[in-house]
Amino acid sequence: MRKRLFHVPIFHTHNEKKEKKVTWLELFYDLVYVAAFIQLGDAFSKNISIDYFLKSSGIFTSMWLSWTGFTYYANRLTVDDFLHRIFVFIQMFCVGAMAISIPSLLEGSPFAYGVSYSLSVFMISIMYFRAYLQQKTGRDYNKYWGITFFSVGFIWLISLFSFQFFWLGWILGGLIVFISPMTSYAKKLVDYYPLDLEHLAERYGLLTIIVLGESFVKVLTQLTSADSGLFEIIQASFALLLTCSLWWIYFDDVASAHLKKTKNAMVTWLFTHIPLQLSIVFMGVGIKKVVTQPMFEVLPMKYAILLGCAIGFALISTAIIDTVTTRENSELNESTRFNVRIFAGILIILLALVSSSLTNIWFIAACLFVCVFQVIFDIFYSPYDLVDEEEELGFIGKEHTENKSKLENSMTLEPVRRGLPNDFKKDLYFYFIESGWVQLFITVFFIYILSNVLFAGLYLLTPGTIANTDQSFADAFFFSVQTMSTIGYGALAPAGVYSNVIVTIEAAFGLVGVALVTGIIFTKISRPSAKILFSDKMVLSPVDGKNALSFRISNARGNDIVEASVTLSALIDEVTKEGEQMRKIKDLKLVRSRSPFFRLSWFVTHEIDENSPLYNIDLNSGKVLSIIASLTGHDGTYSNTIYAQKNYHFSDIEKDKYFEDIISHLPDGRMLINYNKFHKLRGRGQTK
Repeated sequence: MRKRLFHVPIFHTHNEKKEKKVTWLELFYDLVYVAAFIQLGDAFSKNISIDYFLKSSGIFTSMWLSWTGFTYYANRLTVDDFLHRIFVFIQMFCVGAMAISIPSLLEGSPFAYGVSYSLSVFMISIMYFRAYLQQKTGRDYNKYWGITFFSVGFIWLISLFSFQFFWLGWILGGLIVFISPMTSYAKKLVDYYPLDLEHLAERYGLLTIIVLGESFVKVLTQLTSADSGLFEIIQASFALLLTCSLWWIYFDDVASAHLKKTKNAMVTWLFTHIPLQLSIVFMGVGIKKVVTQPMFEVLPMKYAILLGCAIGFALISTAIIDTVTTRENSELNESTRFNVRIFAGILIILLALVSSSLTNIWFIAACLFVCVFQVIFDIFYSPYDLVDEEEELGFIGKEHTENKSKLENSMTLEPVRRGLPNDFKKDLYFYFIESGWVQLFITVFFIYILSNVLFAGLYLLTPGTIANTDQSFADAFFFSVQTMSTIGYGALAPAGVYSNVIVTIEAAFGLVGVALVTGIIFTKISRPSAKILFSDKMVLSPVDGKNALSFRISNARGNDIVEASVTLSALIDEVTKEGEQMRKIKDLKLVRSRSPFFRLSWFVTHEIDENSPLYNIDLNSGKVLSIIASLTGHDGTYSNTIYAQKNYHFSDIEKDKYFEDIISHLPDGRMLINYNKFHKLRGRGQTK
């Protein structure tokens, strides 16, 4: 029991294996900062210019560093008494004062903002010093960061008296926060006192989702305050879908990924959130501006660049975070994720630069198309989701052998490969070969469209690059299609050195792309597929007076399979002499394991005698996890080796049963195979 009035802060590390939950006070604290971000966005929206962009970015960075300072304090120390709450409330009021003073700061009056910010940073320093005095554990950590934030606050405060050079002191204060986590001493402290990364990921995720929600608030407020018709609602819906796409990308990628144990991975992950969350704030401003513009008119360039660059840099920031994180159960090479994010970010920025050739709705639709491609990519190539981690880790063991349904699923479902090194993960080419046709064609369609959008944007970067056109985006897009596919109808043509260089690059890209897609499709089509039909059940019954395990197979195509061979293996759960649980694969000898030609059906039999691994084993006990039947042979039609496989489980074995006869003769002497009876069984002594 701890008193609410006062108690000693508890120094928390990840090694304690205690889940640290986000408190209600932390959520309240986040809302105050998001309110300040909204105020910053509103102030910037009144004067969208390079000067205000740089100033707004600096203000956001300073507020973000203040928020991060408290977030790391809350990650390290667990305390919720009267004194702590007073400290946090004081800092929240400082943040409120910072938000109110943002317009005056943008106009060149830094005093109110500087004093408020200095006091907010001093409060973080005071909290660390309090922990230093009251808690023996982690004193070196608390002292280091207490001095760091005190120095930042002191420099900011002193800089206010240097008049026009105050910003130099503010930059110095920000650099101290940036550099402090990178020092060798700080890294030693983190190694000795591990961070609770789950708590940090949740905190940054909560801030991101609240900032994303700001875009919805801005658009909904605009729609309710104006006379909005159907076109305005459609345009607003398109814009808000951009927010939904970024939510999907962040929380399916960044929020669910694990930090790599590499040098500066934590620092990269941490500070890349600055451009990411700043981009989301500016995206909210851009969406509001875009929604207020006429649907079928060209968007003002500054609004298009604001929205496009915000989305583009958000995707690029996500890509940078991807370089220091790993999705644990993903089987796709992580470099593919990075390349897709970078490509999408650059493409949207390019669309913003050539937005003068697009109407408002088409610009939004083009940006949305790129973001939807990201979402579809995540859906197709997302990692496996382990719902119950403990159950997955202890799935097959001595204590689980009686759970027959789970044992069966473990042998039929594709296994999850956890901890696979990135160099050994599947590349995109392997995924295309292994995936279905629908997945392949959808991916190729998006790549084809986006590639032409990219080259169309490159053509439009310089005026007059395409002859016989009014320089619209549609003409540039269709010219790109003709160039990439080498159609060349003759109506459109490159004009100038720049356009001819782009045409040369695109023609080469098109030739390579067609070759790759052709190769993938040809490989998928030419892969031989065996139409081998296995019986649903195995039968355990006497054959020629000997107890035997039997099943049957059939060549459904009816063509020649030369030198066919069948193997039968049992996966048996055993305990070694040392008491270790092991699964061993043991071969089951067949009465006849090969056939010079296999055209009709084949009755495969394993006699269970003293030499059989199944001798004296109850097949329904769960000790035999699976029986694997494999067939290989040379297909005479395709002139390729084919293979087929079937797993049988203990529930697939029927005792004292026989297969119905499926072969008979027609009146003209031809043989008839009745597949309607292929899986049917009969009891001993019953009429065939």
